[in-house]
Amino acid sequence: MTGEGSRERDAFDAVFAELRREYLQEAPARLAELRKDVDAFRAGEPDAAASLATRFHRLAGSGGSYGFDEISRIARDAERWLERTPAPTPAEVGQLDAALAELARALDGALGDFEVMAEPDGREFSWLARLVVPAGSLRDELTSALESAGYRVELDDAARPPEEITPSDRPDLVVISAEPAAGDPYAMAAAWTGTRFPRPRAVALLELGRGIDRLRAITAGVDAIFSLDQIAHELPRYARTLSRLGAPPQSVLLIEGNPAQAGSLAHELEQASIRVLRAASASAAQDFLDREVPDLILLNSSLADIDGLTFARYLRQDPRFHLVPIVFLTSAATVRAHIDALRAGADDFLTLPVDPHLLLQVVISRAERGRRIREMVHRDGLTGLLNHATLMAELEHAVEYARRSGETFAFLVFDLDHFRRINERFGHLVGDQVLFHVAALLRSNVRASDLIGRYGGEEFAMILRGCARSGAELVARKLQRLIGDTPAETSDGSAAPVRASAGCACCLTDGVTAAEIGHAAERALHRAKSGGRDRVEFGG
Repeated sequence: MTGEGSRERDAFDAVFAELRREYLQEAPARLAELRKDVDAFRAGEPDAAASLATRFHRLAGSGGSYGFDEISRIARDAERWLERTPAPTPAEVGQLDAALAELARALDGALGDFEVMAEPDGREFSWLARLVVPAGSLRDELTSALESAGYRVELDDAARPPEEITPSDRPDLVVISAEPAAGDPYAMAAAWTGTRFPRPRAVALLELGRGIDRLRAITAGVDAIFSLDQIAHELPRYARTLSRLGAPPQSVLLIEGNPAQAGSLAHELEQASIRVLRAASASAAQDFLDREVPDLILLNSSLADIDGLTFARYLRQDPRFHLVPIVFLTSAATVRAHIDALRAGADDFLTLPVDPHLLLQVVISRAERGRRIREMVHRDGLTGLLNHATLMAELEHAVEYARRSGETFAFLVFDLDHFRRINERFGHLVGDQVLFHVAALLRSNVRASDLIGRYGGEEFAMILRGCARSGAELVARKLQRLIGDTPAETSDGSAAPVRASAGCACCLTDGVTAAEIGHAAERALHRAKSGGRDRVEFGG
């Protein structure tokens, strides 16, 4: 080949390589659209099969054209399977899930070979954001910010329940306004992140005019909180990271004694909209950990004041940090060092100097998994409310605050009357539907500052902050009427009537410890159930 011909060939190869890189950047968005179509296909949407076949056909053709034969083969096999199986059983639809998993692995391998980070595509295969925000200039600004990040935006004035939205229209990102007039933002977030429906990749709250209760946000499944001044810059950056790698954590604690190394690592993470808190030693880190629990801890194995392995073991002994991911940073890339880190409680292990792409992927994926685990630990799987253990921990915190401030609160416990009859008449599946229905009623009809949890089988409880006996009685009677007047609609269309008894105890009046208050409320509930329907009794 002549020198000129070689140069032409090199130029062609360079152009083709760039086209392949661009194709890979768009491929994850195509995969996301396929996932939505599979969900729609599983749900029986009429046009889902045709949409899936078209998308697989295009992917098979484009994958071959750009030289990604494995992607093309998988897509072609899936397209042919759809032709052979026009009406698959629910079990057979798993074949499509397997095809998507195989596509994801092939795509990850290609991305690694080309060392590129996938970006959202703003044209045909864009990510979908849903704004649960009242009409106005703020919503216009949010729409513009997300569209600049390559998202399609849908507006939701009425805060439609997630179950009313078809699988093909389910969003990747949900943004909820925390304006007082917009309803309970925690209840809306919990409805999106509950286990009954596919979860969005991220749910974000806008902090507008009132403080966000961080624990309620975590237990509701909120992934990010943005203030007004972060909408223009931080939200689009967060959205781009979400579409590339997953939901970036709200905070990462970096414990690294080398200032230059700490600065480099922090810079890479902050570019992905991750808040990085830096500590040069274990003692400095402890000062921070006394005030806040981060989403993830990046810990160098060699610190000036204590061995990193020892500090990790110390953290794992504290219940607050049992579920916080710890990723070790070390210059010793030996099997022994890796094993020692895992034994000390590490979730992952990165060798310095670490590749920026690997750093981001490990931090985001580990933090996201940790958040999902904490969600499951804090929340009742059926109702999405706080579970008993978390509610009791909150009761302890409320008591401590009441002792310091002198502000009282009420602890209100509801029991669904004759719930066994509902299970016997309709079955346990309907019984679960009734519990979910009552939880939704309670969640939607109390203040955002009130904490609600599932206390027992058919018992619910709430902590009414700044509420005296008279106010608690009004709340209890209002909720009793609401539960009694709103029968649960079962899956077969029949109505399951529900009534509730209530017991209440007030802090500093009926008890001065969490145990005393809980027992007083339970005794009051027992008296209410013995005394007749729709009764509210108080401890004492």
